[in-house]
Amino acid sequence: MRSIDLKHRGRARPRIGPALALPALFAFTLGLAACADEPTRPNARGGDEDGGRTPPRPLGVVEITISGLGSGHVTSSALSAPTVAELDRLRALRDAAGASAAGPGVLAPQALTPPDHTGGGGDGTIQLELLSTGSFTDGARGAGGYRYLWATYRVRNAQKDGTAYDTPRKNLTFYAVDTDETIGETAISSLTLFDGSPADPALATQLIPTGAVAKHPGSNTVHPTDPDVLQVVTEAEADSIRALAGEGVTDVFPYGFVVRRVGSTTTRELPANPDEDRFDGVVTFAYKVPLQETPAQDPFTVTIMFLAVDDDEVKITQSVEEATSAGIAAFDARATSLGATRIRLLPWGTSASSSHERFCSVRIAGPASNPTAYLASAPGNLVSLSPHPFTASASSVPVSAQFTATFDRAVSGVSPRQGLVVHGSQSGRRFVGEVFAGHGTTTISTPVAHFFPGEEVEVGFAPSIRRSACADAGFPGTFRYRVATSPSTGSFTAGSPIQFGQELWSVALGDLDADGHLDMVVADKGGAQVLVWRNQGGGTFAQTPDVYSVPSPSRLALGDLDGDGDLDVVVLLFYERKVHVLLNQGNGTFSHHATSSTAPVIPRVLSLGDLDGDGDLDLVVHDIYKTDILVYPNAGDGTFDEPAQYTAKDLVGNHALGDVDGDGYLDLVVTLAGSHEIEVFRNRGDGTFESDAVFSAGGDRPIPVAVGDLNQDGFPDLVVGHDLSSTVSVFLNDGNGTFAMAGAPYPVGDERDPWWIVLGDVDGDGDVDIVVTSAYASEIHVLRNEGNGQFTVEGPLTFAPGGADASALGDLDGDGDLDLVVVSSGSGSVVVYTNQ
Repeated sequence: MRSIDLKHRGRARPRIGPALALPALFAFTLGLAACADEPTRPNARGGDEDGGRTPPRPLGVVEITISGLGSGHVTSSALSAPTVAELDRLRALRDAAGASAAGPGVLAPQALTPPDHTGGGGDGTIQLELLSTGSFTDGARGAGGYRYLWATYRVRNAQKDGTAYDTPRKNLTFYAVDTDETIGETAISSLTLFDGSPADPALATQLIPTGAVAKHPGSNTVHPTDPDVLQVVTEAEADSIRALAGEGVTDVFPYGFVVRRVGSTTTRELPANPDEDRFDGVVTFAYKVPLQETPAQDPFTVTIMFLAVDDDEVKITQSVEEATSAGIAAFDARATSLGATRIRLLPWGTSASSSHERFCSVRIAGPASNPTAYLASAPGNLVSLSPHPFTASASSVPVSAQFTATFDRAVSGVSPRQGLVVHGSQSGRRFVGEVFAGHGTTTISTPVAHFFPGEEVEVGFAPSIRRSACADAGFPGTFRYRVATSPSTGSFTAGSPIQFGQELWSVALGDLDADGHLDMVVADKGGAQVLVWRNQGGGTFAQTPDVYSVPSPSRLALGDLDGDGDLDVVVLLFYERKVHVLLNQGNGTFSHHATSSTAPVIPRVLSLGDLDGDGDLDLVVHDIYKTDILVYPNAGDGTFDEPAQYTAKDLVGNHALGDVDGDGYLDLVVTLAGSHEIEVFRNRGDGTFESDAVFSAGGDRPIPVAVGDLNQDGFPDLVVGHDLSSTVSVFLNDGNGTFAMAGAPYPVGDERDPWWIVLGDVDGDGDVDIVVTSAYASEIHVLRNEGNGQFTVEGPLTFAPGGADASALGDLDGDGDLDLVVVSSGSGSVVVYTNQ
């Protein structure tokens, strides 16, 4: 990496501490060139190329200082002039005034008055008034955490002395610039620590511009607050502004902050002749900077150089922080109301507009010919992923695993939030608050994560990596693996039943309290409650669980729904026809978080997976023996947006998720109980689906279905249970989502079964076995995989009377093999079967 040129950084500047800064709401004026007041005129070239609009008009240089970072008392001040040389003169007068006054930083007003460059036609200034400042931290120090900082100013279309202009301002924007006074080739002119000494100059390349953001008090996540704050332009546009900027501005970076109209979403124009004290505009300067190893190393004061530019063209940019469902909606609404002619997105942005421009990288440091830092930089093509997704067998991921992604060019911006997202089905979202190795290189590696034996791991690449608009070719978004298990007999011994509840319809296993043991969560439909049994170690559970009142819970699932690293619970409410979320408080206790609106079906079955590639777990729900399937997108905070509805060919028995065609997006496999068929809905790559194939299920009335790689060729296969014939069929995938039945169905009882199917390597030999539970016969069958997708039926194990309604596999006693939990609706019992 190149060294940072400190240019004229030999002299030290006085520190502006919080007690010495200008008071909030102090009316401070910025001296700008008189040409800012020229009337709008047609393009001198005739207007053929740009519709006759006026070219951008640089108005003057502006220096914004934000101080008090980390102190709880953040302040800001501004200084500007028509030229860089004049700003240097004013800065020297300011510093001298501060040194000679009663205290440092006390400014003599007359020292701030620039010379008259207007020839008597007005002093060419714009009034700014400080409105608010602030900062907060997000993430952990030394683990990818950032400090966010901002300063918001009110803007009045008037001269320094308060005389209103008779010409409006249009799309006034402050673009970051490099001058002889900035640190290296950046827009940062000063970085100081709390004691007034210079901060590490390398931080000048790490101040990243953001949109307007806040810290959500509930979810503790960063979320956008106002659209239309950040602005990006092309390098060609930045270069054209530089050509007009005048002496002292050595470079214009392709980003800035736009002035918005107060009280209006339809225009940014600052009207002519505003009343006294009427500030029609507002602008926010917003950044984030990495937290250093110690607080003493964090910058206390930052100063940034800008060039004010008036422009007729209405451009709007979606910031990184606005790439959420709420942020996208607000951005699209503002773009429409403004009548924006240029809609600009960063690599992972989304807009309803089909005419948007995507910026795959935005330079914030270094020259255009050799950028050294980016606001956003889309990675190139993914060359390889280790462990390799297309050879994922049952043992492809060890219990302690690290994921490594290799690209065809140096990448930046790959993080656990906005790049490479890893979910463990029993351990939750991984690497939250951690940092990936290899930033700025071609190889990105996660830290080592510890998983539970047999759990499914979902690895997702965010749109910033896989979006084809920003890479030579798009790369798939989501892969699923299974974690290896230890060798065992695969034989199960039943423990004593736990009698609690009335109609136990569903069970899921996960480490809820982060103690390294798998806990149990059960839906008790008859008792209108969700039951949580904490694992006390060794697979032992108390007879009495934690109880959460929930009306008519039918099925439930575990997943990190709000991205904070722990497992939450999503529950289907049978009679209420709703979806309810219980959020983990971080210690295995839950709060009632959100309930969806009434669904058009009675929800009976559900599954979780990242369907749209945004890193959050989405939800699929269906009502057994109906044709409707609902897909609920996750809003990112554990709430679900209104569902998209899909109609199957016939009555739905059950469904499962898996990337059946190998394109990296989770598809939907549905059993059709009425027509005895299987229907495959292919994911279009954005979380929406289309029916792609329908084929025979190989038996009467298919109900349960499970997806997994049964013959270790890297492609997910299907296991389907037939209710009327009490058999199980295996369908092997040919690699592109086309399935062929592998031999005759396997008998698993002589009554109307099976009812529930789970997959896992129960004997630890490296291939996936099948466990089938029977609701009517109260039996459990194990189908041992012979290694090639052929199975040997073992059992049955007799379950307690009342039916084996649902089951789950997991290492409950910590010995590395998979144990089995079965629940019964008829007997209200939970039984743990220990793997021997």
